[in-house]
Amino acid sequence: MRVIIVDDEPIARDILKVYAAKLPQLELAGTCKNAVETIELLKSETADLLLLDINMPGMSGMELIKQLKNPPLIILTTAYSQYAVESYELNAVDYLLKPFSFTRFEKAVAKAAELLERKKEDDTIFVKCDGKLVKIALNELELIEAVKDYVKLWAGDKSLMVLSTMKNMEEQLSGYPQIVRVHKSYMLNVQHVRQLSGNTIHTASHVVPIGNTYKEMVTEVFNKYRLI
Repeated sequence: MRVIIVDDEPIARDILKVYAAKLPQLELAGTCKNAVETIELLKSETADLLLLDINMPGMSGMELIKQLKNPPLIILTTAYSQYAVESYELNAVDYLLKPFSFTRFEKAVAKAAELLERKKEDDTIFVKCDGKLVKIALNELELIEAVKDYVKLWAGDKSLMVLSTMKNMEEQLSGYPQIVRVHKSYMLNVQHVRQLSGNTIHTASHVVPIGNTYKEMVTEVFNKYRLI
């Protein structure tokens, strides 16, 4: 689980780094001392979890959450107890009142890990195939290919022909940054990428070309997911 630490106090950041290093399921993606730095970092790094201080100069942690279009899971940290109600209204995973012990921190992270796993299982889309609605788990969706008036989806051990367009599929999947358009005829799930070789992408079962129009965006996304 990739985590970003956000706190304006150096000592607080150091404590969180020490705590995070003790948990093998956590990978530190970066540290920030304010909301603006966090917004910039999230443009180039993926994060599953923010360890977010509430009281910071400029934009507060609460305001930052409202600014993010698709925020990661949030564990709020603060020295003040009066924000508890608002934190849960913003769907924070947990609320840690400073100073907190490693045991309390570990419990909050375990809760976040459970929610993340559940979210991955729950992320699904429905497509119409042969007059029926078929549910597809996004973590199984590997590739989408334009085939004349249809799109062909490969997911798990099955493939489906769906009467739709790539534009419609892009709109349907716009809330899922792991699904990327790489060519006028192809979209793929970066979680299934095995290799990037020149102008081609290798998944477990396909080799897909990268269109010239999409090269810059593909490089940016793959860097963000640390695939290159």
